Order: sequence, then structure tokens, then C-alpha cells
Amino acid sequence: MRLSRLWIIAYDIEDDRIRRRIYQLLKNHGEAVQYSVFECWLLAHQLLLLRRQVQQEVGVDDSVRWYPLCVWCRRDIESQGVGRESDDPPFILL
Repeated sequence: MRLSRLWIIAYDIEDDRIRRRIYQLLKNHGEAVQYSVFECWLLAHQLLLLRRQVQQEVGVDDSVRWYPLCVWCRRDIESQGVGRESDDPPFILL
């Protein structure tokens, strides 16, 4: 059984072209919850592939931070203002 894990990925990238490419990469794997912050449900192999792809794009002055969240931490997320909680990934019990 493979389980995905919720990752918060935040980035600070100066170059507009690179920032757009990082945004597109992350958009294919998760949901933008703020301008440069994504929530992504990733399996271990997806995480490795995405990190490799992001690493190929970023420069030496760029910053990308990866925060894993456990089930208990996810329940404690609070937000204020606009926006909504991201959805858990769909799954089927057999």
C-alpha cells in the first residue's frame, strides 16, 4: 500500500521566467494556497522526481523550502482571510 504525504512547498525566486516554471511544476502536483506556497500530496517517488525537477530550475540565489506535514499537524492548520482548505486526495477502499 502506498500512502501520500502532504507537503507544504514555499519558494522565493527572483527571475520571473524561472518562477513561472517552478509554479507550473508545482501546479501539476498540488494546489497553490498562496502566491508562492503550494500544498502537494505526494508519494515518495513523486517527491523525489519533483525535487529533482525543481533543483534543475532554481539558481544559487533562489530558495525552495519543503515542509512535510503529518496527519496530526494537518488537523491543526489554521488560516485567516480568503482561501479555502485544500482537499485531501481521493482514494478508494477495496
